[in-house]
Amino acid sequence: MRVHEPPMNPIALDADELIPGLADRRGVPLGGRQDEHDRLRAAGAEDLPWGRLYEGHVNALQLIGRLGDDEQRERARDDARAGSLFGVWNTEAADGVRIVAADAHGVTLAGRKTFASGAGRVARAIISAARPDGTAQLLVVPMDRVEVTIDPSFWHPFGMEQSDSFAVDFTGVRISARDLLGPPDAYGRSPWFTAGASRFVAVQTGGVERLVADFGAFLVRRKYQEDALQLARLGECVVDAQSAVLWTNACVAAWSAYDAHPDAAREAELLVVVDAARNAVERAALAIAEHIERGVGARGLLETEPFARRVRDLRMYLRQPAIDATLLRVARSALVPRAIS
Repeated sequence: MRVHEPPMNPIALDADELIPGLADRRGVPLGGRQDEHDRLRAAGAEDLPWGRLYEGHVNALQLIGRLGDDEQRERARDDARAGSLFGVWNTEAADGVRIVAADAHGVTLAGRKTFASGAGRVARAIISAARPDGTAQLLVVPMDRVEVTIDPSFWHPFGMEQSDSFAVDFTGVRISARDLLGPPDAYGRSPWFTAGASRFVAVQTGGVERLVADFGAFLVRRKYQEDALQLARLGECVVDAQSAVLWTNACVAAWSAYDAHPDAAREAELLVVVDAARNAVERAALAIAEHIERGVGARGLLETEPFARRVRDLRMYLRQPAIDATLLRVARSALVPRAIS
């Protein structure tokens, strides 16, 4: 692996954290949806960049569970138990990854991915590659056995610096046929692609919970716990954070209902709940960030306090694709008559 301008930011990997991401043949996490989302919240509370990497790890293992064959699932289990971090790298620009040659033994790639979170640490990267017929093929890339170019110069963000979301060039990489994952165009299938957003909603929720806890500790440390204005700010933050938790748990309930009975009605409900949760958690997070920035003031935003980095990370992580489109879908769903129970 060729890396330009190292070193990478260190995040310790614990196999005990990576194993619970494993999923069954339907892509359902082995520990259930509540355990999955609780672990994602905990990862976000620990550190939002780590939460971003853990969310990608969980996403990758669910894709392998749902789309892989028995051999791929077994290899994924062994790799996770050995402490290998998985990731999903789908974002690309005009020079995206494509298959330039194929035979019975595998494919050869050209092009690069952008926003490849955990580049340099992810050991198993699931990427999409354009086929000559215009469809997209998922591949499981063993990053420790291929030579790629990792370009950190792509990554100069407002926040989430430690997620190492670099650009990765796969030109010339040869992938074995046994590492092709699922049929063409499997990645974007509903409801898994759209409703999978509940994973990063859970990470964001953990991030805001941690910010609110840090804000409360800051007020006590600075002896502001009897200041009415500061208490009002903290109270607003507590309410918003609890709202985020409730929406995250609503996602859990909707996913659990769909997992138990994957019919059209439950799929539609799942998609609406996750779309609504994305908007609700974004609003709660932005409100919390504003209250905390006002509450801690300029001194509290110095790097000696945790708020500057955590707020930057949160604001950057909230910038997920197509948030406006989710609001339109929620609005359209409200126009469909429903029975009131």
